[in-house]
Amino acid sequence: MYDIQISVTGKIAYQPRFFPASSSGPAMWSAKLEVAGPPTPGRDGSTYVPTRHIEVVTYGLAAVRAEESFHVGQVLTVQACDVVARSYETKDRQGRTVVRSIVKIIATSIGLSVRYNPVQQGAGAWPAGGSSPRMAQGAATPTTCDEAVPAA
Repeated sequence: MYDIQISVTGKIAYQPRFFPASSSGPAMWSAKLEVAGPPTPGRDGSTYVPTRHIEVVTYGLAAVRAEESFHVGQVLTVQACDVVARSYETKDRQGRTVVRSIVKIIATSIGLSVRYNPVQQGAGAWPAGGSSPRMAQGAATPTTCDEAVPAA
């Protein structure tokens, strides 16, 4: 039996959703990525590159870290292990019923795409933006190197 391995690079199109851990399941993070489709011939004969949407979902500690780290507009590279296609009915702008579909992938690894995002090393406060949701899950308070090593 072979495992499914997928790698996708795309921009976060909408505000990601985060669902904290509860008694019924682990934490979950979900984002819709815009990815460029293959060049497609248009009606007038010219080619264009269509935009596709892929839903990325991750669970557990990876979901908590994704919530802390990734925001709308950032370009991510995602490695995934499963693909689920789903279809649903919705209304278009004129109120007509249309059927839409989306591909959902279960992420095993998510990171900023350094090819498209400026990434720099620097000192900063941890956790970024205030307290971390991990503190509510019983994680220890982070310490800095100065606190961990006594002064000589």
